[in-house]
Amino acid sequence: MSRVLTELSDVESHINLSKEEKRAFKEVVPVFPFSSSLYYLKLASRSKAVRRMLLPSLEEIDEEIQSPGELDPLCEERDKKTPFLTHRYPDRVLIVTTNFCPVLCRFCMRKRNWLKPKFFIDEGEIEKALSYIKENPKVRDVLISGGDPLTLPLERLERLLSGLERIEHVDIVRIGTRIPIVDPERLFDENLLNVLERGKKVWINTHFNHPDEITEVSKEAVGRLLERRIPVNNQTVLLKGVNDNVDTLTELFSRLQRIKVRPYYLFHCDPVKGVMHFSTTITLGVEIVKELFKRLSPLAIPYYAVDGPGGLGKVPVMPKRFRKIKDGYIFESFNGKKFFMEDR
Repeated sequence: MSRVLTELSDVESHINLSKEEKRAFKEVVPVFPFSSSLYYLKLASRSKAVRRMLLPSLEEIDEEIQSPGELDPLCEERDKKTPFLTHRYPDRVLIVTTNFCPVLCRFCMRKRNWLKPKFFIDEGEIEKALSYIKENPKVRDVLISGGDPLTLPLERLERLLSGLERIEHVDIVRIGTRIPIVDPERLFDENLLNVLERGKKVWINTHFNHPDEITEVSKEAVGRLLERRIPVNNQTVLLKGVNDNVDTLTELFSRLQRIKVRPYYLFHCDPVKGVMHFSTTITLGVEIVKELFKRLSPLAIPYYAVDGPGGLGKVPVMPKRFRKIKDGYIFESFNGKKFFMEDR
């Protein structure tokens, strides 16, 4: 945590700020805090996209822009079964282990947790979460999220992972983390890698949003996970002014494939208060994905999904390239040509 920068003076010593950026920092940070690793701050100094994701913006506190947003539109708090565990889908649970991240991304869907004092799941709450999962044999998939779970004290992370390893009906443990992007040298720590490898059921879901985030150091971080036989998937958020065009996403998903990271989800930006200025239309997302099918193989194309407000869950929104007629289907190929096939 000593490497985390939070003050305007820290930022100004590494990146030149405009007058508006300085004003935004002073007016926004008392509402929504700022935090950055030195690595990511330096990356922001040479990337407009990273800069937009990292630096506070006056749009975050513009009441007109933010009025459609809510602090918890997905009702995660409502569906909590223990203080740190949410159970919504029959076979999956979410454990939010901390509200600490080295980098506070301005588009964060759990921005509400920034307003709370720092917390890390303790041993007692780990046991409560494990007990709940043991008592619910339908749970086969556990998502560990935050904040960033890879900032947990290692003994707590290991206790959680080893506990899940011993629950026979749990098949997969997904860790959602931005560490490979915002603080990749953290994954040069052999002790952390050993803990993740011993978890056996662990998959990493990371979060590259723009090609500029794929650096030599982040590639190395991903490579160290893959060397330990830990699969790495990627979740991207469609963000206005960052990646809301087909060229950027084509490059991003192609380069992720090159480093053996599977593009998994492209999320529509959730209607979160303080985040609405990043939101695009759903129609734009569908059109982008439609174009991606012309440019990339399916292995490089993520599911475009919206997360239903009020806890209704994720729904894939893919371009419709077929329609049923009386005795069969009319399909549309990748290049827009239509053809008929009988329903037999």
